[in-house]
Amino acid sequence: MLLIASSPEVGYSYFLRQAAKLVPGVLILIFMSYFNYRHLQKLAWFLMGTSFLLLLYTKLQGDFRWISIGPISFQVADFARFSVIVFLADYIDKYYKNMNQFLTGIVFPVLVVSPIALLIWSQPDLSTAMVLMAIVFSLLFVGGTRLVQFSTTVLLAGSSFLIFALNRGNYWTDRIVDFANGILGIASSDNSATVFHATQAEIALNQGGLSGMLGAGTQKLGYLPEQYSDFIFAIVGEELGFIGTTILIIAYMIIFYRVIQIAKNSNDIFGIILTIGFGLSITYYAFVHIGYVVGMLPVTGIPLPFISHGGSALIMNLLMIGILLNISKAQRKLNVKEWRPRIGT
Repeated sequence: MLLIASSPEVGYSYFLRQAAKLVPGVLILIFMSYFNYRHLQKLAWFLMGTSFLLLLYTKLQGDFRWISIGPISFQVADFARFSVIVFLADYIDKYYKNMNQFLTGIVFPVLVVSPIALLIWSQPDLSTAMVLMAIVFSLLFVGGTRLVQFSTTVLLAGSSFLIFALNRGNYWTDRIVDFANGILGIASSDNSATVFHATQAEIALNQGGLSGMLGAGTQKLGYLPEQYSDFIFAIVGEELGFIGTTILIIAYMIIFYRVIQIAKNSNDIFGIILTIGFGLSITYYAFVHIGYVVGMLPVTGIPLPFISHGGSALIMNLLMIGILLNISKAQRKLNVKEWRPRIGT
């Protein structure tokens, strides 16, 4: 798909670069499938501290999202997402009996995670910060936070974010306004990049029809910006049609279904929360990406898991899959069911 999405002026470059990162990603997946996932619990705070320092470093360097070490570069937000999930799995494992208390179940974990989310936001990468916090609140809910406390906190946090974002008058304000105008049928500015992107994505999906254009699509020729990453689902729709996009969505649904099965059969709290966290990470990213491409959500820059160009995201997702395989194998060995997630009481 990356080969199709690569426009003529870049040829095979994006495909080759992604393929080069797929090899270490698969090796990491294989290694992590044999690595005892419980060792990660000892590294929870270390991973959080490292993520914070790396994000702070990128901020001090001028809001760069990437860190380069020789020929290797990676996006710190992807590493931070992994670190936050490991931290919350460790935290809920240790304090699950007190998760129905407001301070333990919401205040403390949110205070720990917030600096990382704010640093990601300031890069600026608001969409990634929002998805990260969605994962955080979802895991706290699964971990046993009271429904009333959870709902109130999410409502206040969401309202505060919306007010703050609109008052800043930045590109996210334009995206929200353009999205609202689209729902209400109000014409937006012709100069709006957001409207242009959304329109080109819609054209790509419409041209794909039922079975797609199978390589003859035109949006990959540069009409749709960032077609190899932020809008690659539109290229999938244009080249493979409704059938191809449906198969892809079903694939994500199968992944999430398998995640739920692994979590249900897991034998320890840390493994359960880790499994759900990784599953939600992949699912939320896919949902947001597909959502804004088809016009259901405001346009963001969220990559489509396993499909969009981006080495660090690909490697991190493959790492998560490897850990999920390890958790699945561990449950077959022990097969003990002593605890279940407390779903908001």
